[in-house]
Amino acid sequence: LQIFVRTSGLKSHSLDSDDYNISNDHDDTDNEDLFASAQISFLKNNLVPVTIFDGYNDLISIVWNADGQLLPLFDINLISRQYYGYVPLISGLSITIDIMGTISVATMGSAKVSFWNKDAKLEVDTNLSTKLEGSISLSSDNNLLRKATATHSATGTVSVRFDTDFLTVPHIFCYILSQSSFFTRYL
Repeated sequence: LQIFVRTSGLKSHSLDSDDYNISNDHDDTDNEDLFASAQISFLKNNLVPVTIFDGYNDLISIVWNADGQLLPLFDINLISRQYYGYVPLISGLSITIDIMGTISVATMGSAKVSFWNKDAKLEVDTNLSTKLEGSISLSSDNNLLRKATATHSATGTVSVRFDTDFLTVPHIFCYILSQSSFFTRYL
């Protein structure tokens, strides 16, 4: 799972030139439109980019509405592998093999921005689960003689915490990445 974020125009709207020793000569990047988008890539498949904000009004609206409420960000279920096979045997019996693997990813996040305290907090939790199911059947003339099934699954959570304090220059950033224990189960 990869997340790509593209921004433009933030420099001219968020930095104070006296604090950062930026010259008064404006280059072309200062005139860029204020814009941010994000794109998620999962198993080397890029999903459609999502616009976070487009313009100053959208940015202010997002910041003022960042009250720490938990929101669903991404939820997908994928069939990662599927195999079905039929093998006739010389004895007249036949074997049927059916295997399927699935992956589920659910991401929830919250953001909180305080202009009074001049700080911000971002929390993102991603729940991952994968499951592999398989069965093999032995049959004779369309009559099922024996069937064996197996299921293997794993689940876990990856959490990202990002805290920033923009009261002082340089700003203070704290980034914490953690994961829960991954639980596996075999039936």
